Amino acid sequence: MNLSLIKPTILSAMPFLLLFSAGIVDAIGFIHLKNGLFVSFMSGNTTHVAMLLSNHQYGQSISYIGVILLFVTGITVGEMIAVLQKKNYRWLVMSAVSILLCSAIFIEQITVPMATNFVLAFAMGLQNIALRITISKAMPLTFATAFLANTGRELALLLLGQGDKQLFFKQLSLWLAIFIGAIVGSNLMALSLNYALVVPVVLCLSITGLLFWLKDLTNDD
Repeated sequence: MNLSLIKPTILSAMPFLLLFSAGIVDAIGFIHLKNGLFVSFMSGNTTHVAMLLSNHQYGQSISYIGVILLFVTGITVGEMIAVLQKKNYRWLVMSAVSILLCSAIFIEQITVPMATNFVLAFAMGLQNIALRITISKAMPLTFATAFLANTGRELALLLLGQGDKQLFFKQLSLWLAIFIGAIVGSNLMALSLNYALVVPVVLCLSITGLLFWLKDLTNDD
């Protein structure tokens, strides 16, 4: 089997898998606390914390500030791994994400619910760096607004007879990956947090295995 022929297919599918996983985890984290706090959608958290601070609800804002800081910390750690481990960072990053998601299952049993969401937020920040797999610059993994904006732009060009259908459907599909992931995460939470997290854990472990298997093929992207 010629592995070099598999590379384009694997790499082109990776953003959709990662966005799908992020959608699942975000829905799980949101439903887990039932307070409007996201673990990967930082735009929503930023707006919410701003409103809380404006209303002098400082105590309630602490959780949102903590999640935002941990999300940024996850991105920072992931970027450091990418710089220091250029040949192996992709599978190392996803290994760390898998471990964090697994640890969230156990942390839920021994401490307050907010601690679980802190772990999930750190993991989602870290996972953002994994999208360097397919592009030279990091693409924000959870910025659904960007995918919708790009979809709108591509649609405008299509209506003017200047667009590319493939680009339009790609941007739309990237948004749909998050959307469908959130639907899956919501339905999984009908069971329990522990069972719900098994799906993204398995998905991230599978991605990790693929990246380790293809690490020699992706070093020069």
